[in-house]
Amino acid sequence: MEKEAVLQLRLDVQKFVRLFGLQDKHVTPCGFPLSVSQVMALQELEHHRLTLNELTEKLLLERSSVSRLADQLVKEGFIHRETNEENRREVLLSLTQKGIHALTKVREQSVSYYTSILNHMDGLDQQKVIEGFQLMNAALLKERSETSGKS
Repeated sequence: MEKEAVLQLRLDVQKFVRLFGLQDKHVTPCGFPLSVSQVMALQELEHHRLTLNELTEKLLLERSSVSRLADQLVKEGFIHRETNEENRREVLLSLTQKGIHALTKVREQSVSYYTSILNHMDGLDQQKVIEGFQLMNAALLKERSETSGKS
């Protein structure tokens, strides 16, 4: 791919990040009063309890960042922290009722928000956007796995 096209893609991604509101650390793009990282943590805990290390792997963040994130979510009552009875050195994280309720609300708000955005396009363009994100995610996953294997 030509350098100019790559630079244009870079600019377009940066513009998307700004327009979508991903730089706001206190509210999701759909307007829910949690950070994107907090919501992603809640989503990962939706169906199972995870250790801090497992959550760190799923969120693709530094362990110290996830530890602070978990501390904040515990403090605000969204998740519960308990000692793993099978390995007393591990801590298991799980959603509280407040966390389940928040996740339900953010899901409702995000469906509404995404729908309102997609309604500015025709059906074919909507499908192109969805497929484009799927292709980009697949390429990012390949790149991440290739670079994590390098020392």
